[in-house]
Amino acid sequence: MSALKKRMASKTPTYGAWLQFASANVAEALVNAGFSLALIDNEHAGADLETTLAMMRAIEAGGGEVIIRVPSGDPIYLKRIMELGPSGLLIPQINTAEEAEAAVAACRYPPHGRRGFARTVRASRYGQRAGYSDWAHETLTIMVQIETREAMGNLEAIAAIEGIDMLFIGPYDLSGAVGRLGETDGPEVLAAIAKIEAAAKARGLALGSVPRADAGVQALFDQGYSLVMGVSDVGALLSGLQAEAAKIPEAVRLIGS
Repeated sequence: MSALKKRMASKTPTYGAWLQFASANVAEALVNAGFSLALIDNEHAGADLETTLAMMRAIEAGGGEVIIRVPSGDPIYLKRIMELGPSGLLIPQINTAEEAEAAVAACRYPPHGRRGFARTVRASRYGQRAGYSDWAHETLTIMVQIETREAMGNLEAIAAIEGIDMLFIGPYDLSGAVGRLGETDGPEVLAAIAKIEAAAKARGLALGSVPRADAGVQALFDQGYSLVMGVSDVGALLSGLQAEAAKIPEAVRLIGS
């Protein structure tokens, strides 16, 4: 069982960082800076499978673990990602119990699911991990992202699907779903978040999210969240660059002719 799986099973507060630059060098720098959990974003960023694998190797070499946010619940993509061997999957745009069940099945070998079998994949150390197909599902943390009105309408049924470890709240997409994009502290959004929190608690599932206007990292942990994905490589770079740029005197700035 991975460290991530153990921590989510015990609801131990855990902080992670987002990787949006499709760069193994950035991934290596991030884990060496002290971030032991990194999420490689394949939904809103540009890493292909080869780049994702290079980023995973950089993180794992530094002692870290990897979550991959896939673009969707597409079973072919999930199979290929599973064969790389991440510790966790974040699956966006899960709207129904049927979609949740299909996504879980795509990540599990028979008889637990419908994942296609190949012996010599990276996740099995190229066939050298004894019994890998029997226990692979026990090491993976599956997180489904709740972020639409349709998902809210099917929330209890989604949470009841066996194999889901976490409900991950996407507050920005939720705000867009109620017609208030970016207003993550609006009353409708907060009501939706409270409903997701209650559904996770009722099913004994871990909760995950990102910091938002009304709830920073520590506040989310205090509210019982097990996973907070906070700083991103893009955000950290921009913050640093903006701080340095603000120090440049106007007189020495390059001004185009």
